[in-house]
Amino acid sequence: MHHILKAHHPRRHAQSFKFAFEGLFHTLINEPNFRVQIIITVTCVIFGFMFNISLIEWGLLIISLGFLLSAEMINTVVENFVDVLIKEYHNGAKIIKDVSAGFVLIAAVTTMIILIIIFWEHLRGLFI
Repeated sequence: MHHILKAHHPRRHAQSFKFAFEGLFHTLINEPNFRVQIIITVTCVIFGFMFNISLIEWGLLIISLGFLLSAEMINTVVENFVDVLIKEYHNGAKIIKDVSAGFVLIAAVTTMIILIIIFWEHLRGLFI
């Protein structure tokens, strides 16, 4: 019983959050694409408030942008993991990294389509 309580101690949970934020900050500092995606995220949230988007649109916005940022972080993990394990060129490593980058591309295109659906009429109204 003591082991179960020790594993769920609040201090241990706080430490987990600390590590998660360290990973987030590492990605923010070391990955230029992630920084661009953060700017897109902040811009879209500002637009969401400016254009008073619906709750459903907020839900789609949060899910799509969260998916995009998560995909970029997973790609960072995969690329770093492969780089640590495989020092020289290896076609298998290239395929793994390319597929991981393709995952981010799909997330980015999906997010872009959702952003167009949500904001097209609002932005079009500003220029016409």
